[in-house]
Amino acid sequence: MRILMSTFTLMSLGYDALWHGQAVAAAYADNLDLHELAIARVSTIHRTRFEAIGAPFPDAPDSAVPLRTFSVTLSTAPHDDETESLPVVGDWVLLDAHPDHTVLLAILPRRTYLDRPSATRISTAQPVAANVDALCIVEPVFPEPSVGRIERYVALARSSMCEAVLVLTKTDLCSADAFEDYRSSLGRDVDAVHAVSVDSPASIADFYASLTGKTAVLLGRSGAGKSTLVNTMLGDTYFSGAPGTIPQVVSGVRASDGKGRHTTTSRHMLVGKHAVVIDTPGVRALAATTDPHAIDETFTDISVLAAKCRYTDCAHRSEPGCAVREALGSGLLDAERFDRYQRMRRESENQRLRADERAYREQNRRFTKANKSGRRTLMRVKGRSR
Repeated sequence: MRILMSTFTLMSLGYDALWHGQAVAAAYADNLDLHELAIARVSTIHRTRFEAIGAPFPDAPDSAVPLRTFSVTLSTAPHDDETESLPVVGDWVLLDAHPDHTVLLAILPRRTYLDRPSATRISTAQPVAANVDALCIVEPVFPEPSVGRIERYVALARSSMCEAVLVLTKTDLCSADAFEDYRSSLGRDVDAVHAVSVDSPASIADFYASLTGKTAVLLGRSGAGKSTLVNTMLGDTYFSGAPGTIPQVVSGVRASDGKGRHTTTSRHMLVGKHAVVIDTPGVRALAATTDPHAIDETFTDISVLAAKCRYTDCAHRSEPGCAVREALGSGLLDAERFDRYQRMRRESENQRLRADERAYREQNRRFTKANKSGRRTLMRVKGRSR
């Protein structure tokens, strides 16, 4: 347990009256003594433990209590096979802190939960962060931004009830005309667009100021400039569990294609003067969200057209009275955009089917395990063994 910089308080972590009320309710529900507890926010997840930043339980949410870091072994966490029962970066937790160890007592109900669908057929969705206000899509404009990748990130934000913020990086490497085209075409699906460059500290300062009071997670491919952005935003006024440490080491990118090596190797929460920032490793492949409504909210222009189709179950192929096909024929709807929409919807459906199949297999596994345990118990009662 380490004492941290006194200029930061629980409110710097995003603690407010609502979180305070939920924490008090959770403590009372389990008959816990508030004076023996600590409230903290998970900053890093390791294989067998997690780190959290917090303080002894305060009398009020705005109490200026010095922050501390806590290291909690995951063996103290609730034993449950459900991913949602395990802590993720950004979670608020109640802890029982002792001089030699700390015990996880409860995870407060999440306001938002962000996970990333697996791009493989056998893996489940990967937790990214909890209680996030803004999903910042960090996308370089050099050599060329990926429209499809941005759309998939926006769908994740809609599914997670987060604000979708597009951060265009490396704007100094493209012409002014090309940048304006990118800004207008890529920004239609998001809630805000920011253009940043290392050659323009003011642009990064403006972006950082827009996050004031929020928890933001940065997502993007390797080499997009996430770590450079974090380093420049936070400067020397931040902490990540220990004062005076450098948050990330920035790797170079290949001049041929602008792609970089993985710099950030794990999700990590950094607390700055204005906002809480969660940096993440670069994403090589991004699968579609399993939420079809989030996809429709991303492609609002197509959703509006689909509502005008003659048939409510129109597949937009050859049905009469299809407003989508009419828009494609007249050029009102871009054919490539519609193709990306259809691919994402098909992939989303396949993801849901695989998730249902995994859930079915897991349910059978648990049932079989329970049956075997029950048979052994019955045999012991009858004086037999096996």
